[in-house]
This record gives sequence, structure tokens and C-alpha cells, in this order.
Amino acid sequence: MLHDLLAITRKVYGVVFLIVFVSISQPLILNAQPLLFTDHENGRPVNKIEKKVTPYQNTLKQSEKEYLWFNRNGLTLSGRTLYWLLADLGWQQIVNINELPKESYRQYDRILTNGFLELINVDSQKSGLPLASADSRLIQAVNEDSTDQLLFSLIPEYKQINQLRAAISDYRFLSASPWPTLDLNFKPKLGQSHPQVKEIREILVRLSCLAQNAQQKNRLDIFDSVVISALKKFQRRHGLVADGELGPQTYRALQISPKQRIKQLQVNLWRWFTLPNHPPEKYLVVNIPSYQLSVMEGGEPILEMKVIVGNSKNQTPQLITQINRLTFNPSWTPTFNIIKNELIPAYRKDFLSLKRQNFQLLKGYWENVQSREIDQPNLNLMQLLQSYRLVQAPGDNNALGYYRFNIPNNHAIYLHDTPVKSLFKKEERALSHGCVRLENAGLLAKYLLTFEKSYDENMLFAAIESGKTTHIELSNPLPVYITYQTVWIDQQGELRWSPDIYDLDKKTLKIK
Repeated sequence: MLHDLLAITRKVYGVVFLIVFVSISQPLILNAQPLLFTDHENGRPVNKIEKKVTPYQNTLKQSEKEYLWFNRNGLTLSGRTLYWLLADLGWQQIVNINELPKESYRQYDRILTNGFLELINVDSQKSGLPLASADSRLIQAVNEDSTDQLLFSLIPEYKQINQLRAAISDYRFLSASPWPTLDLNFKPKLGQSHPQVKEIREILVRLSCLAQNAQQKNRLDIFDSVVISALKKFQRRHGLVADGELGPQTYRALQISPKQRIKQLQVNLWRWFTLPNHPPEKYLVVNIPSYQLSVMEGGEPILEMKVIVGNSKNQTPQLITQINRLTFNPSWTPTFNIIKNELIPAYRKDFLSLKRQNFQLLKGYWENVQSREIDQPNLNLMQLLQSYRLVQAPGDNNALGYYRFNIPNNHAIYLHDTPVKSLFKKEERALSHGCVRLENAGLLAKYLLTFEKSYDENMLFAAIESGKTTHIELSNPLPVYITYQTVWIDQQGELRWSPDIYDLDKKTLKIK
């Protein structure tokens, strides 16, 4: 019975993809998915005829220890450090580690070891180096009494990791009490007194959106300006329109329990573990769900702007790559799907629409290029595109604006300017065909050129004014991380949530 009560989950949120990280110039696609441990020994089905020595058994044998993480007093300090890291990642449930019976030591020793070995495997895959096997690295650390050093070396050096772990601890405390249930049909009016208002206030207090000392005992069930102000703060933190009203989205966010939030925090914590362990001094990060770009120096943002990302049908992929080329006054060659689904239908409605947008049919390159205007009705564009390509010339209405930032990848994704600046006023900006549009592309171009000895700001403006397409190969490529963080901590230390726009959290957690 006691053993059953102490049994922990077999589920481990890990990685089923192999990361081959040869250099920062080779883009990576990030995609964390669940990994399941399925047996008592090593996470793989056991062959009843021929049992192999598991990594855990091998580690014990080679280190000549009875347990790796326990002594006669229980879990060691190193064991506790490992235990809480795996618990924060969602790789095991919380148990009372101070009261584990000795008959449970073997079970937990094995599970902690398997978690450690999985972290080592992921680290080896990210480095792309011919490192020793996971169990041999662990055996060496055990024998040299350096398991703490090895474990800490496996945790990527991002401030967000410690902050998210602290948030997980806070939400564990919140989950200890039942979460209030709200009536989603309740639509309060200013000054209205109702029992539901008290429940709403309690949620806002527990989430630190409403200060407890701002509450008056005789107004706990009154919907007043204090509640509205707290609701706006809640909405801002959760990526909602901060109108102070109890609409469907706000109700839905209020009703997500701390236990559910912990799972989401754990998924996002793991995504940081898929990034390189040692971030460069300077790098650019695009967070897809928050529609935000930040240039980081020394771990702090020194340049930020809004972005537009791919819509649900044309999702922007998670990548590790770099900006290696900057193009001024780019031309644009749309993809086949854009031509078929958007440009040709527009041409059929108005045969001059493509000409007004400076589109031409081109074939050949450089001095041998031949062009054909699209100024006649009833052209068979699909047939013409067998020998021509459709290209939009540089200019004010070019879809890429004045700047294009090349990032090597296998998805034809890049960062670019846009002539339609009004779209950045929208709260939800999953609007592109996959590429990332920048609110202030000129500012990023200026930043990149500060590290190029051959170029200065005057040359930037001259290149734009010329109207000619100009390519600059960067001698100092800027590392780029395109990530998917639906929860993070902002510069003010506040926890921020974004909608799961591609349902990646939902799919990882297998929520219906």
C-alpha cells in the first residue's frame, strides 16, 4: 500500500528528436515532445528471454555504490538538487522526500538516474561533439564526486530558467487550495453586489493582480473600480485586451487552475533546455506567441520591437540559426502557394492589379534577364510560369519593404520589413505566410551595421535612397533563436502569458 502511495508517474517530458548541432550556421528546428519511461529499469521494454544490463545497473556496478542519490539518512544534497530539477521539468510528481521508506530507495534512485542520463543525452546531442556515453559521463562524475558540477553544466545559462522554476514553486503553493469556480454567464455591472464578485476577487488576489490590503471587508462582493483595475492587470499579463471586462477569453484564463498552469510552465521551461547551453554575448530572439523580437547583449534586451509571425496554416518554425546577410531594397519572389491562392485570383478580378504592385515575369539572370509586363487580360499565368518567374520589383509597395534579413534554414523563412505598418497595432499578429515581419526593420539593420567596419549609417541611407537591390554579407553574423514561449518573465519580474497560437502546448500536454 505504501509503495502504491509513493509510486510516481512514468511520464517524462523529453525530446524525441535528435539535435545535430554542427555550428551556429546550421539551423536547428526545435520541437519538444513527450518521452515515456515504460519499465522499471531503463525506460525500454524488457526482453524476458535476454535481460541486458541497464545504464542504471552499469552505473551502480562501475561506481561500486549501493545507491547513487541516497545514504543512510535519505536523499543526499546532490539527490535533492536533481530531484527538484526533474520535478520542475515535470518528469516526476512531488512526493515527501523527507519521509521515503528505505524500501523505496531503489525505485527513486533508478528514476533519478534515468532522468540525469536523459539530460546528459540531450546535452550531447546539442553539442554535436563525440562525447562519451551518458552513463560513462555519469560514472566519472560519481567517482570524482562531481555530480553537482555535471548537473549544473547541463542547465542552460538563461535567467528565464531560474525565474520559471521560481514561478513553478509559486504555483505549487497556489495549487494546494481549491480554485474558485466561476459562472461564465455572470456579467457584472459597475457597483453591483454579487457572490461571484468575491470569487473573482479571490482569484485576482491569489495571482497578485489585486493587493490584499486594497480589499475592504464591506466591499468584497462589489464589482467596483478596484476590481476593474485588477482585471486589466490580469488581462495584460495574459496577453488579452485590457478592457477590464469579463468576456469569454478573460473568464477562460481566470478558470485555468494552478495545476494546469504548472504543466504549461514545465513545457516552457523545457523549451529553454533545447537551446544552446551557453548563449552568445549578442543574439536575437523572436518569441512567436508574444509577437516580440529582442536583441540581447549580456543577457539583457537592448533592442525590442513587435513582429508579425506565420498564421496557423503557415506556422513560423522554431529555429536556431543566424542573420548572415542583409539586403536593401529587396525584390520579392512569392511562393507557388501565394501565387496560386492570392495573386492569380487578384489578377483575374483586375488584370492590372499585379502591374500596379510592380510585378513582372522574368527569366534568366543578371545581364541575360528578360522581362515581360503583366498588362493584358486573360494571360495564362500558370503556363507562363513554366518558363518565367513572378517577381515584385523593389519599391514602396514591395511586400518585403526596404530590408530583408537572411537566416539559413530549410523552410524559406527570413526576417523582413513590411510596407503595411498598421498591422502592428493589432494584438493578435499571426498573419504572415511564415516569415517574420519587423515593426522597425531599419533599426535592426542599423544595429547590424555597427559591427561592420566597411559600412556606416550614411551608407545605409544611401543604399536605400538608390532604389537598387544591395546585398551585404555580414562579417559578424548575429545568432538567432526563434522560440515558442507561451509564458515568460518580463523586465519588471512579472509573469506573462501568451495564447498558445499554434496549440503546441496543447499537443505536448495532449489536452483535447
